[in-house]
Amino acid sequence: MKPPLYREALAHSWHLAWKEHSLWPFGMFAAALGQMGIVDALVQLWFTARGYRPGSGFVTLYDLFQAGFSGNPIPHGLIGWVAFLCIVFVGFGIVMTFFAVVSQGALVHSTAHSVHHKRLPDAGVSWDVGVASLWKVFAINVLKKVLLGVVGLLVALMSWPILFSLGGSPLLFLVVFLLAAMSSLIVSVVSVYAIGYVVIEEYAFLPAVRTGWTLFREHWLVSLEVGMVIFVFDLLVSFLFVTIFFVSLLPAFVAYMFALLFSSTLIFSLGVAVSTTLFLICLFLIASVFSTFTIAAWTYLFMQMHKTGLKSHVLHWLGR
Repeated sequence: MKPPLYREALAHSWHLAWKEHSLWPFGMFAAALGQMGIVDALVQLWFTARGYRPGSGFVTLYDLFQAGFSGNPIPHGLIGWVAFLCIVFVGFGIVMTFFAVVSQGALVHSTAHSVHHKRLPDAGVSWDVGVASLWKVFAINVLKKVLLGVVGLLVALMSWPILFSLGGSPLLFLVVFLLAAMSSLIVSVVSVYAIGYVVIEEYAFLPAVRTGWTLFREHWLVSLEVGMVIFVFDLLVSFLFVTIFFVSLLPAFVAYMFALLFSSTLIFSLGVAVSTTLFLICLFLIASVFSTFTIAAWTYLFMQMHKTGLKSHVLHWLGR
């Protein structure tokens, strides 16, 4: 096996994410599927442990449409409009899901091509590859979400008695949470490898999942090391998001001061609009770059594991 190539992987991925602007649209849409790795799994587990019920958003929407915004039943004359809005939102969700899944596959293909040929392929070629692998990549993402939801439900069953003072053992909850976190990490990493096999090696769905699991078993320590490295980057990006949020409030704050001085709500409205625009631009830019970076890093390392194998950084330091 080769020694660790983390530095090369991160350098190559950063070059693609920062220098290759043609990949940013793919990164922006792919970000809608969540961070490709372990962070989204940990975040979902954390919110579930804090009392969030998986699927509660759909229940809230159902109650809202059933009872109406004012607490009264929706008038019969508005049912048609509500149905139309539901169709519009569902259609928008389907379109966004299509773009997100195809973009994820396109980024994986672009990274693999850049590693093999030292240059990016045409964006249209990567898009076509993403479309060709659409259903298999979509199925892997659905399977991942379902498994994470099941794990989250188990954590919720253990946390609710403690949260609502109905008894329960904190020690048992801690054990279950740690086991659930490890299971979520495994599910997330195996899904990354399965997508790699689908897009790069053109495997079918089930063989890709089985081979992804085999690759993880052979490189489980490397996989966790890579996950932790990307997790550190994710923490830095989260801090950057918070910083940008407060910086983007400055135009609104300055406009508020002038609005008080001149007794003008228009000035304050303009300041809020400027702050919102700046924040959204930075949000989409950072999401695009970071999504491209994480997908490229996982793809680069997947290719090295799959072709020649990688030795764990820990084992490399120990000389084993």
